Amino acid sequence: MSNPNEVPPPEQPPAGNIPPAGGVPPAGSVPPAGGVPATANEPQGYQPPPPGYQAPGPAYPPPGQAFPPQNPPYAQGQPYGQAAYPAGTAPSNNPPAGLGYAAPPRNAFGLDFNNIGQRLTDTRGVPQQLVVSYWLWIAAAALGIVFSLMMGGGVGGFIFELIFAALYVFIAIRLKEGARWARLVLSILGGLAVIGFLANLIFMNPSAVGSAAAVAAAIMMWLPQSREHFKG
Repeated sequence: MSNPNEVPPPEQPPAGNIPPAGGVPPAGSVPPAGGVPATANEPQGYQPPPPGYQAPGPAYPPPGQAFPPQNPPYAQGQPYGQAAYPAGTAPSNNPPAGLGYAAPPRNAFGLDFNNIGQRLTDTRGVPQQLVVSYWLWIAAAALGIVFSLMMGGGVGGFIFELIFAALYVFIAIRLKEGARWARLVLSILGGLAVIGFLANLIFMNPSAVGSAAAVAAAIMMWLPQSREHFKG
C-alpha cells in the first residue's frame, strides 16, 4: 500500500517527442502546413499566415534594376513650374499677324519711338471691337487733359495729367499690338474708372465723360472679337 504523502513523479513524454534545446527543430524535420514551424518560443495567440500569403516586395528594386516607367507630370525637359502645352497650343510671344507694321513682341515693354506715328494711327489687322476700345482709351486720355485745363488745376496738375495721358496712350498702343500685359493694366484702370465715374456723376463733375469713355473701352477690349487678338 502506497504512502499518501508520497508525491508521484512527473510524467515523462514518450520517447521521440522530447523537443530539442532552444525550441529549434532538428535538421531534416518537416515543418507543419503553412511553412511556419511550430516552436515552443511562439507567442501566445500567434496565428500562422494563411496558405498563399505573399510577403510584400522590397521598397527598392534589386541592384541593377530600375523602377518601372511612370508618366511624369511634365514633359521631358520641361522646366519645373512651367505649364506644359500640347504641340502648337502654347501662347506665342510674336505680335499678331496682319498688323501694318513690325510691332514689338507681346511680352516686351515695347517703348520704341522710331515709328511712333504709325503705331499711334495704324489699326490694320486689329479687330473692330478692339479698334473701338483703342480709340476710346485715346479719347479718355485727351479728355483728361482738357478737363484739367477747364478746372484750373494749375501748372503742376496739368503736367501730371499730361504724363498720365501719355502713359494711357502708350499702354493703349501696346493693347492694339496684342500685348497681354497691357490689357491687364488697362483692366485695372478701367475698374478704377468705374469708381471715378460714379463719384463724378454724384458731384456733377464734367470729367465723368472721360471716366465713362475709359469704362466703355475696358468693356470693349474683353468682347469675343477682341479676345481673339490676344490668343496668338
